[in-house]
Amino acid sequence: MPPVWDAEVPSPYEYGRQSGELLDSIADLKSQLQSKYVEQNGVVSSLNEQSQHENGTTDPDDNDIGLQEIIVDGLCRTSDKEVPYRFLYDDRGSELYESITQLEEYYPFRAEIDLLNEFVEDITNHIPDGSLIVELGCGSAVKTAHLLNALIARHGRCRFVGIDVSESFLNEARCNLMLLVQGHLTVDLVPADYIGGLAQVRAKYPNESLCVVWLGSGVGNVSQKDAIHFFGDILDAVKSRCRLFLCTDMWKKEEILRDAYQDKHGVTEAFIRNGMSHALRILGHEASTAEELSSVYEVDINKQLKQVEMYLRFPQGLAVPEHGIHIRPGERVLMEISRKFTRESIQKMTENVGFHLQSAWHNQTYGCQMLLDEAEAITQCWQDTDVLFEGILDWSLKPIDTRHPFCFYYGHLAAFAKLKLFADEPAEDIDIMFSRGMDPLILDPSQCHSRPETPAEWPSRDQIVAYVSATRKKILKALHAGQFKGNHKLITFALEHERMHQETLSYMMTQDRKAAFEKTMAAVTAAQLPPTHISSIDPPSTMSIINALAKSKMVTIEAGPVVLGSDPKETGFMWDNEYPQFCTSTSSTFWVSSRPVSVGDFHRFVKEGGYENEKLWDAEDFAHFQEKGYKYPATWSLVEKEFFVHEFQSTNHWSKVANQPVFVSLSEAEAFCKWLGCRVFSEAEYQRVLDVDPAAELVLQMRAGGYEWTSTPFQGFPGFEPMSEYPEYSADFFDGKHFVLKGSSPVTHPSLKRDSFRNYYQKQYRYAFAKFRCCR
Repeated sequence: MPPVWDAEVPSPYEYGRQSGELLDSIADLKSQLQSKYVEQNGVVSSLNEQSQHENGTTDPDDNDIGLQEIIVDGLCRTSDKEVPYRFLYDDRGSELYESITQLEEYYPFRAEIDLLNEFVEDITNHIPDGSLIVELGCGSAVKTAHLLNALIARHGRCRFVGIDVSESFLNEARCNLMLLVQGHLTVDLVPADYIGGLAQVRAKYPNESLCVVWLGSGVGNVSQKDAIHFFGDILDAVKSRCRLFLCTDMWKKEEILRDAYQDKHGVTEAFIRNGMSHALRILGHEASTAEELSSVYEVDINKQLKQVEMYLRFPQGLAVPEHGIHIRPGERVLMEISRKFTRESIQKMTENVGFHLQSAWHNQTYGCQMLLDEAEAITQCWQDTDVLFEGILDWSLKPIDTRHPFCFYYGHLAAFAKLKLFADEPAEDIDIMFSRGMDPLILDPSQCHSRPETPAEWPSRDQIVAYVSATRKKILKALHAGQFKGNHKLITFALEHERMHQETLSYMMTQDRKAAFEKTMAAVTAAQLPPTHISSIDPPSTMSIINALAKSKMVTIEAGPVVLGSDPKETGFMWDNEYPQFCTSTSSTFWVSSRPVSVGDFHRFVKEGGYENEKLWDAEDFAHFQEKGYKYPATWSLVEKEFFVHEFQSTNHWSKVANQPVFVSLSEAEAFCKWLGCRVFSEAEYQRVLDVDPAAELVLQMRAGGYEWTSTPFQGFPGFEPMSEYPEYSADFFDGKHFVLKGSSPVTHPSLKRDSFRNYYQKQYRYAFAKFRCCR
C-alpha cells in the first residue's frame, strides 16, 4: 500500500499564493526537504537536478544502443535533420532548463503557476470526489502540489499517482509532496513512460475514475500529428472513465515568443548547444577541433504552424563518419519545437481521438483545459441539461411566443442525437415529433422553415422523461460497444447541438423568471417595496453617454485584410456556416468603443424616449415594437417606475448592474447607435479588431460576456456547402432576416467558444444574451 502522509510542514498557501513567492520559497524549502527525506528514508534524492521537468523525460543512458539509433536516424536524413528534444535533458541540460524557468523573459513557467493560482478552486470543481489524479511526467511535482492541496481542501483527501521515466525525479516528487502538501494524501509513483505508465495504472485501478494531468505544455514539443496519436494512445490505455487536465501555451505576438526562446543572457542557447553535445557524446563522438562544433543558434517563429523552432546551424559542417552522419556546411539541425495553441487547435487535436472540452481557463498567455472522454462528456452534458430542467417547475410553459414550450426541448435534444447517431435506423413517430424546433419570422409569424407539425397536445412530462431515458441508454450502450469509434465528429455534432440549446433554455428561463417576478411584484403595493430597490442615482445625461462612448473613448482600427471563417484542416468540428475561409478586408479606418453599451447607457436612451423616436428606427421595426408595446429591453421589468434587470440566475435593480453590458435585439442596438451618431460594426470589422491585437483587453471583452451583434446578414461564405448530416441547419436561414452574432455569452459552453463560431438571430429577436458596441 502506498504511504498516507499527514504533512507536518507548511502548505504552499502559507508561503503566499503569488507565483513569485511560491518560486522563491522552493529554493529555501529544499534543504528542509532533503533533511526530512534522509531522516525518514536514508536516501539522498537528486535535489540538485531539474526542479520541474516540463516534458517528463529523463537523462538518457549514454551507452544505450537504442538511443544511438534514434539520434542517427534524425541526423542521417538528406534534409530536415533533427535531434529529438529528449536529448536536451542530461544533467547539465536539466540544470540549464531550471535556470531558464527563472528568466524574466521566459513567461510559460510563471504563466502556468499564475493560472493555477487564479483558477485552482474552479478547476477542482471539475474533478469529481474520489478521482485518482494521475500526472504524466510529474517531475518534481512542485506545481502539482498546489492542485493537490486544493483538492484536499475541497474533498478532505486525495489520491495521486505520478508517472515519470526518471526514478530520480520520482524520488524528488515524493520529497516535495511530503513537504508541500498538507492533509490526507496517498501517493503511488510509477517509473515508466507515459503510455506504459497509464496502462499500469489502469490495470491496478480498473474501475477508478481517472483525472490525467499534463502540465507544462509538454504537448507543444511534439507535432500535431504525433500529438493526435498520443491522445489516442491515452484513451486506448485508460479505456474509459477518464478526464484530461491539459495545460497549453497560447499563440501570441512574435516579439514575446522570440524574447522567451532567445533570451539576452544566452541561457536557452546554452541549453540547446548542450543538447547537441549530449547527443554526440551518446554516439561516442568527441569533437576533434573547436571549429567542428562551431554552430550558430537560430530561432524561427513559424506563423503557419504556430510554433517556435530552435536550430543549430553548422557553418563548417559536421561529420560523424562512424555513424554515417554528414551535416553539410551551412546546414541546420532542428533541436526543439515549442508549439503554441489557439482554442481551435486544441479542440482539433483532442476531438479527433474522442476527447471533448468540458471547461477551460485562460489568461492572455496561457491556457488550461479539462477534457472528457466521449462517454464522460455526453453523460456530463445530459447532467447539465437535467439540472436546467430541475429548475423548471412547469414544463408546459412557453415564455417566448416564437418558441415551443419547455417540454419540447427535453424531447428534442434526445431525438436529435438519436436521429443523427443512428441515421440508418427507421425513425419512430415520437422521434419525428421532436426532431426540429421552430423559428418563424417575427414580422410575419405565418412564415416558418420546414418542421414537423406542432401537435395539438405534447406528450406528458413522464412520457418525455421515459423517452429521453431510453434514448440515452441506447446511445451509451453504442458508445461502450465502440459503435462510433473512428467517427468522433458525430458525437461532437450531438454535443454541440445540446450545448447550444442549453443556452436557449437559459434565456427562456430568464423570461420565465421575469414573468414570475412581475406577477409577484404586481401583488405588492409601492409602499411595501423594499427601499433598497429604489434607486436614488440620477440617470447619466445624454452628453455623459456621448462623452463616454465618443471618439476619445474609442479604439482606432486601421483598415486591413480580414479572413473570416476557418480551415477545417486547422480546426476541430465546425458547423457548415463557419467555412470555407473567406478573404476580405475593411475598406477604411474605423473606431470602435472600448466597452460594450451598458445597462446604464441604455437606461438613459429609454428614459429619453428612444423607443418612441421614429427617426431612430427602421420603419418595419418601429411599427413592430409599437404594435407589441415594447418600451425597454426584454430582460428588463418596470415596477413602480423602477427598472429591474433579469440575468440567468439573478434579478437586480438596474443601478446595481449599470456597468454591465445591456442585452438587446439588433433593432434596438441600431436605434441606440443612431441616437449617438454611430452604428453597429460588421462581421468583418469584428474580426479585424481581433486581428489587430489578439491579447488586447478589448478583444477579451468582445469574445465573452455576451454575444456581439454585427450588422452582417447571415449568409454562407463563398463556396458554402450544406453539411450532409444536417443540410438545413444554416441554409434555411439565409433569408436576409437573420444577422450574425460573434463571441459568446455568460452561459455559452466552452466547447462553443471559437473565433469561427457564428450565431444568428433575426434582428428583432430580443431574448438572446447579446450585447453591442458603437462603431464609427
